[in-house]
Amino acid sequence: MFGLYMLAIYLGVAVCAAGFVALLVVVALAVGLVTHPIRTLALVFHKLAALAAGLALILALVVWFWTDHAKPDFVPCFWGSIGVIVASIIIRALAEWALERPTRAERRAMKRAATSTFDSRP
Repeated sequence: MFGLYMLAIYLGVAVCAAGFVALLVVVALAVGLVTHPIRTLALVFHKLAALAAGLALILALVVWFWTDHAKPDFVPCFWGSIGVIVASIIIRALAEWALERPTRAERRAMKRAATSTFDSRP
């Protein structure tokens, strides 16, 4: 009986911690969308594409190893999973490009640093 109460307490703590983390993620996304909207959306697409690719890979493996290949739903399910993986790779590459690209402020700072290096004034 004592073990059941401890399990309920641990489960309650885990649910509260997960809720707190979810709240922090929502606040971070809200602040990120206000300060850097393009980078925040790129980061969200980057993470969602990774999640979709992982789930599609699991589905493709399940379909390949545990489904009869003669069934009519095998081909669309398997190739649909492969298509999701390929689309996720493309989305992640585009999001990575957007994340690695210097911001306008960074480009201005680089331009100022480059012009001040070759300045001949004393």
